[in-house]
Amino acid sequence: MPKNKAVNVGLIGAGRIGSFHGETVARRLVDAELVAIADPAPGAAAGLAGKLAVESSYTDVADLLARPNLDAVIIATPARFHTNILVQAAEAGKAIFCEKPMALTLEDADRAIAAARSAGVPLQVGFNRRWDQAFSEGRAAIDGGRIGTPQLLRSLTRDPGPFGADPAKIPQWTIFYETLIHDFDTLLWLNPNAKPVEVTAVADALVRPDFADKGFHDTAVVTIRFDNGSIAVAEANFCAMYGYDIRGEVFGSGGMVTMGDVRRSSMTLFDKDGVSSETWRRDTDHFVHAYTAQLASFVTAVRRGEITEGPTGIDARNALSIALACIESVSRKAAIAL
Repeated sequence: MPKNKAVNVGLIGAGRIGSFHGETVARRLVDAELVAIADPAPGAAAGLAGKLAVESSYTDVADLLARPNLDAVIIATPARFHTNILVQAAEAGKAIFCEKPMALTLEDADRAIAAARSAGVPLQVGFNRRWDQAFSEGRAAIDGGRIGTPQLLRSLTRDPGPFGADPAKIPQWTIFYETLIHDFDTLLWLNPNAKPVEVTAVADALVRPDFADKGFHDTAVVTIRFDNGSIAVAEANFCAMYGYDIRGEVFGSGGMVTMGDVRRSSMTLFDKDGVSSETWRRDTDHFVHAYTAQLASFVTAVRRGEITEGPTGIDARNALSIALACIESVSRKAAIAL
């Protein structure tokens, strides 16, 4: 059977997650080829291109987008640049995979969606939990009516400690824009056809209380009420000393489904010190299969010319609307109607 012609992909952003996505395309996908990398930081794109044996590197995104043999791009820059680059890529006629968040305002989200729609190019957003086996099977159980009608939902993100970042360099509201945005998409996805109607959020600096008066937040809890009567809770913390902890739960009228496990495997050690298990410490280890599956799905979408599965620009906008409501709720100390 003849193989499909490889989808030629360009990577925009050679930082931590961009480098991982680049490695996935170059080494884990059989029907895609990473042909170019762009990053404005001196040497960043060239350095990654050398490691991955990629033919071209640029410091200007426009030069990458001008390549005639480029089918698609992966946008993995800092969040504040996502929308403008996405629009630029759409106008160049390239299929787009954009890391979350797609935008930081609803106006920019609408602009991104409109640009992709006008250009007729697929737009997929990087909510990788949908591709994790446990979360995928959980959604299938919900769709199959195995737990009845969802009533209580929970999603949490606890990043592995110790927390060593400089809070002064972390953009304000990152905990909602870039951390809990995953949980918001997950909760929306696990509650099919339900719409959020009210959001209440509290946030504080419990990991670095010395930065609380500077507007830094490293801990947050969010309550979301849906129009089907269900209630969801999302929580996040930047410093779980025991590992990278990602879990979800949906309790329904006929049962419950839980997803996620901080343990790396079902192996448990019993020794003189007691009982212990190794835990996940990095997202790229925990979700390596999910990260790969989402890009494989994107490559399929590029071939088909449309997103048939996976999170779209509309999904990204829906999650962003909750994040923005959280920011307003914390600022006003009040519940926010959507």
